[in-house]
Amino acid sequence: MRSTLLLISTVLSPLFLSAPATAGSQAPQRWYNERGYVEPAGGRIIACHGYGCTRRLALSVDGNLLSRASGMLRSAQGSPAAERQALAEVIRSYTAYLAASLGGKPDVPGSPPQMSGVHGQMDCLDETANTTSLLLVLQERGLLAHHAVEHPESRGFFLDGRYPHFTAVITEKRTGAEWAVDPWKKAPGQRPEILPLDRWRQDS
Repeated sequence: MRSTLLLISTVLSPLFLSAPATAGSQAPQRWYNERGYVEPAGGRIIACHGYGCTRRLALSVDGNLLSRASGMLRSAQGSPAAERQALAEVIRSYTAYLAASLGGKPDVPGSPPQMSGVHGQMDCLDETANTTSLLLVLQERGLLAHHAVEHPESRGFFLDGRYPHFTAVITEKRTGAEWAVDPWKKAPGQRPEILPLDRWRQDS
């Protein structure tokens, strides 16, 4: 019970600070600043873990990963759908890389309350920060032809019967359609969910 209450407190605090998604190149960076997280710089990210980014590790995004990501994304520039498929594969490799870099027991999907504070375990805030960091690195390198990285979004507030949950977000440049990029339910090395943001908001 105590661990459950700790997890609820951890998630609720940033939830009350949540701002609505804001279009523009600085929107994701504002999300980091609002929470005291650290945005990526060049190929360097501050990986969040331990739930609510209570543990952090500075990492350089692996050069081999970026080289593979560049190849996959450049070959998928034919359509937004193809780019999203390639992004799913890039993030699959990235979550495996994060797990190996953090060490310890691989992240358990869905952030069980008993894993709060444990090295290498990630809740949805950690996953959102880490995924957004990678997306910003890819965007900075000009590898996103059809999408822009946006302010992360949240859903659920207990009173509506749903647990609070966050996700990284990308927007199609041509249509403005918003997509959730969410690896939270997946184990490291599995493809994340990439689905329309409106549909993601309706999920429990």
